Amino acid sequence: MEFWSRLISGAGDSPSSRQSSIPNHSQQRLIRFKRGHAQLLQVWQKSSKKLSIDPTVAENLSMCLLNLQSILKDEIQAPAPHLCIADVAESRLYVLVSSIASTSYNESIIHEALAFFNILINTEEENFLEYQGFADIFIEFVSDISTSGPVMVDVEIEGEMVELLFGVAAKLRLRPEVLPMWFRRNTQDLKSPEEVGRGGFVPKSHKEEFPLFYLLLDYVHHDGKVGDFARTGLLYLIESSVHSEDLEKWVVESDLASLMASGLGALYSQLSRKLVLSFPRDSIPTILSLSDDTLPPIPYDADETASLAFQAHLKTFLSHLVFWQDVLEHCTSIDIKQTLLDHFQFLFLQQLLYPSLLESSDADGGSVAVLTYLQHVLESIDHLDLIQLILQYLLAIPQKQPEDPSPSRPTTLARRRKSQDLITNMADNPPPALFNLVDLIRGGLQSRDQQTITSTLRLISVLMRKQHRYTISTLVTIAPSGEEDTKRTIGVHNRDTKLLLHIAERLAKNDHLEDIYETHLHDARTVLENHPCSGMLLTLPDIRGFTTQSSILTCANGEPELIRVHTIRSDDPLLSSLFSLLENFLANDVQTNLSLTQTFVVLASCGYTRLEGWLLSSTAEDEIAISLEEEPIIDMHDTLSDISGSSTEIGDAEKWHAMKLAHRVPSQNAKPSSLFFNALDCLGRQVDSHRQSIQDFDAYLTDRRNILDPRAEMDEVPVNLATPIQESGDSQNASPARSKNLPQMDSISQRLSADKTSSNVSRSNSPRGRQQNRLSSSTLPGRLSHPHIVPSLSPSQGSSRPHSTSPPYKKPVSEPPKPPLIPLEILQRKLRLTDRHRTRINHLQIVGSSESSSTRSPSRDPEVRLADDGTEVSLSHLLTNVIILQEFVIELAAIVEVRASLFDEVKFV
Repeated sequence: MEFWSRLISGAGDSPSSRQSSIPNHSQQRLIRFKRGHAQLLQVWQKSSKKLSIDPTVAENLSMCLLNLQSILKDEIQAPAPHLCIADVAESRLYVLVSSIASTSYNESIIHEALAFFNILINTEEENFLEYQGFADIFIEFVSDISTSGPVMVDVEIEGEMVELLFGVAAKLRLRPEVLPMWFRRNTQDLKSPEEVGRGGFVPKSHKEEFPLFYLLLDYVHHDGKVGDFARTGLLYLIESSVHSEDLEKWVVESDLASLMASGLGALYSQLSRKLVLSFPRDSIPTILSLSDDTLPPIPYDADETASLAFQAHLKTFLSHLVFWQDVLEHCTSIDIKQTLLDHFQFLFLQQLLYPSLLESSDADGGSVAVLTYLQHVLESIDHLDLIQLILQYLLAIPQKQPEDPSPSRPTTLARRRKSQDLITNMADNPPPALFNLVDLIRGGLQSRDQQTITSTLRLISVLMRKQHRYTISTLVTIAPSGEEDTKRTIGVHNRDTKLLLHIAERLAKNDHLEDIYETHLHDARTVLENHPCSGMLLTLPDIRGFTTQSSILTCANGEPELIRVHTIRSDDPLLSSLFSLLENFLANDVQTNLSLTQTFVVLASCGYTRLEGWLLSSTAEDEIAISLEEEPIIDMHDTLSDISGSSTEIGDAEKWHAMKLAHRVPSQNAKPSSLFFNALDCLGRQVDSHRQSIQDFDAYLTDRRNILDPRAEMDEVPVNLATPIQESGDSQNASPARSKNLPQMDSISQRLSADKTSSNVSRSNSPRGRQQNRLSSSTLPGRLSHPHIVPSLSPSQGSSRPHSTSPPYKKPVSEPPKPPLIPLEILQRKLRLTDRHRTRINHLQIVGSSESSSTRSPSRDPEVRLADDGTEVSLSHLLTNVIILQEFVIELAAIVEVRASLFDEVKFV
């Protein structure tokens, strides 16, 4: 009955009467708000002295503040008028709230006070940000509870405070007309332009002129939410300088650049000077557990890359480096940007980063540390000015000073003074021309320490993949080549891909090699299309039918120049070191081989770098080989005289003859003469000698491939060689008896090259634009799995070899179960590999085996002889390296195939 009575009583109310009740609610709310205001003042006046000894006083004050917040929130959601918010502005209630929170030293009261200020800042009714008094009270309150203030608060309260500062900075960015209330330039200390020109101006801290800026600057080095809000808020304030020339000059003269550069240097100094590449003890990758890779002795003052402390320090340093990049991207003022770059160069590059290159040593892991840090620095940043500054200095590239657009501006004059002071103070630093990054890389490749070589290869991969234009003529020696001169004929192209696939088959037998190659074709297309240089080459015609091909500039000589089509010279020192490592592939550490194969793939992925002359045989040599081939030459004069028809038919006959000449393949005696093919042929002969010396060698290789297959269950794979090998469904394919009864299949190279043309890889099914996983520089080529050496950082980090997104090949489901895997004692059997630098051919000797002399007699292979000394590796290590080598060869064959159509590197006529 009560419900119906209320409904009937309200039925006769007119709209005007309902509207008249709105002011009544506003008045009632205002009365309650004033009552709460009076209660807060009364509790504070009576009990402020008892606050430290009576906890109920703090509870009462917190309840009063919470009551006021509740009323304000209800009013914001209600329609106008908002009388309570107007009363706050008129009575200046925020002064009382700030005084209570600052003097209470109680975190609950401070928490409620911050929430109260948050409501006032976000309200659009009174625009409290436009009040000079509100800005002063707010800054005074926040300064008291900040890191430099007398009140200590916990991390949660600190996060709320910085978030509130971020909110103010966001409001100032959207409303630049309010900026003068928060930034007030003190004109008493400024001098005339004549005094400034004579050096009469002495820069000082301007914290009292723009305290909001310095409050955010104090928290930019913090982790988590606090640091994120502080950095973003500071970016907003720097971005607001475009609306005020006084603020722009103030930022230039402030301590922003020096504090940011010194903070970055402090974080870099916290990183260990000595480093050892490692993995967590309980999660060693399978591919490393099946090799001889061991952790080297760790000095007492060195860190491991797997340690949580090192990962935390590295992540903090890189996050601050990304903040530098964000500041430069959001800064629209040329003078502020140049001031930041000058301080970055003089205070970080010259004072810390470059000296660490000079002081690095191979003996104690110093080179590994410096090379690893450089790798992550170059992976983390993408800003062109910052990258140019780092690489031009470290690679000793001549720098051209930028011209100031308006040198008479006061801001520009202030920036020049600061830069000149930096140059004067840093005049004693050694120039990078004496020892630069190229010298460090070349020395690292010649090191005897495998970890130094691995770190160097990873750095090379990052440089060649992301900053290719700076490495031309500095890191690698190139030779220009015309586009038409470097095009291979389709016959030579088929010969090269067929030979690469034949080498892959020669290394290890695999029934699914054709499917693996098909998967690598999809991967290669993704790698090539996502290369930074490919965007300039793969341009589509516009609607008018014209192709607007872009260009990419190189800064290797100090001046921006167009990158031309080129090839790497065969006598390049870097390339020679890479081929030396490739020749010792079977004896190298697995981590070194993974980084080495990645480096070759990165070198072969640039569309401006032709493969002829260093990876493939030169075009001139192939033409000579074709001309010396004994085949009947068609007399075109006689052929054309027999054709009785129009000129169109004669032209078709000429094209047919040219196509036939282009499809001619060099004779079998004329093998490719490139250094790469020579190294692969030598490695193939080494594997052949092992196959003759070790019984069931092919069955062992099949078993190793099944273990390394990412589809297999990793839990069933042994963590190390001392653990007995368990039986698994995929890994049982390695049985010697089973391998002898496998159905024979045609050669993959014969089947794929039977009707192969460069047009069989079409871009119609291109995976352009699909999402790909970003991997670290230690990714295993192809389908083998390999976790990261370092922790996974920000998504700005870049990757060169994504996982395949194509569907994996499927094994027949009707295979019967197979016997267990290789016995442990066979895997631990020691072999001796002769150093490749001593003898031309890498030989194998089974240590402690009585069968070695009879099994591997010189009569079986005249090029194989026993070695007297060399590197000892286990059979397990050898098998892993052979599988990696096979995947690498298949991957390169896929890249050569895809490049032919993607970059139009093959001619048919």
